[in-house]
Amino acid sequence: MTSLRPQGLCPHLFVRDAEAAIGFYQEGLGAVEVFRNTLSDGTILFVELQLGAGRLLVSEETPAFGAPAPPTLGGSPVLILLEVDDPDAVAERAIGAGAEVEMPVGEMFWGERYGVLRDPFGHRWAVTTAREQLTPEEIVRSTTYRVDD
Repeated sequence: MTSLRPQGLCPHLFVRDAEAAIGFYQEGLGAVEVFRNTLSDGTILFVELQLGAGRLLVSEETPAFGAPAPPTLGGSPVLILLEVDDPDAVAERAIGAGAEVEMPVGEMFWGERYGVLRDPFGHRWAVTTAREQLTPEEIVRSTTYRVDD
């Protein structure tokens, strides 16, 4: 039996306005709709989006089924990492579509260009690209802070 989807990690996000969220992910992050599953009343059960080499599922918030959106929880403790060729361009596009900057895109000590955004639905995204391949020892040496300080 073959899998209908590629195997791997596929985040499933719950939002208060799935149609608006899908529009944001398409406009702001370049996602492409692959499949839509709706209930008979038109409620979006889930939409599968292609986002780079990965997939993303988006559904309406349904707290009764243990599927709350970040605003219901007071925020999100999850950070979704999106590896792209140009994090500056992706951040600019996402901001233009309504994302807020938590951390501007910049050069990081671990060898990546990296920034953090919060989408209009409360989900947090890190946009990043590798600039150089550092060893774990090189990263530790370049760290300007220590957890035990």
